Amino acid sequence: MLNNVNLEALGNYVEVITNKPAEAIAALGVTATWKGGVHTEITTHSKKIGRAFVEKQFKYQIGEPAELLGDNLNPNPQDYILGGLAGCMMVGFVVGATSKGIKLDSVNLTIVGNLDLRGFLEVDPNVSVGFEELQFNFEVSGSGTEEDYAAIAEHVRKVSPGYRTIAEPVKISINKSLNAVI
Repeated sequence: MLNNVNLEALGNYVEVITNKPAEAIAALGVTATWKGGVHTEITTHSKKIGRAFVEKQFKYQIGEPAELLGDNLNPNPQDYILGGLAGCMMVGFVVGATSKGIKLDSVNLTIVGNLDLRGFLEVDPNVSVGFEELQFNFEVSGSGTEEDYAAIAEHVRKVSPGYRTIAEPVKISINKSLNAVI
């Protein structure tokens, strides 16, 4: 085991999903509950990975800074988007380095971007509502070379579900039969 990553277990799982593609499907979800004002509580759903049911739920809070009517006690939605992206890319980077036999001493990933809130607040219809660009930077210390790390980072861009979900259009549908309780 290198970098606390069990490559043998990963290899075994890859063999399973190669032979049984249905085992590769992961079903994920969350439920958002409004807690008043601009405060939301998120509860993750239990997951189904292939035939395995992972019965574990997590709760976390989403808020906003005072400038956007919040109390600044919790990360905002964009913090979670960037955090999820960074977490996914970090896993890919560490596993990629480990699979190349590179011992890692430290890895930091910084992702930054600007939002022009005039789009979200409908002040200017010509302003984009979302991030137009995200910049990321890995800072790595270990037995690899700069070239190794650059190649691993580029590979992560190709295989990270978080990165691909943000970088490529995703079909999103909204249930048209909203349940109203009167």
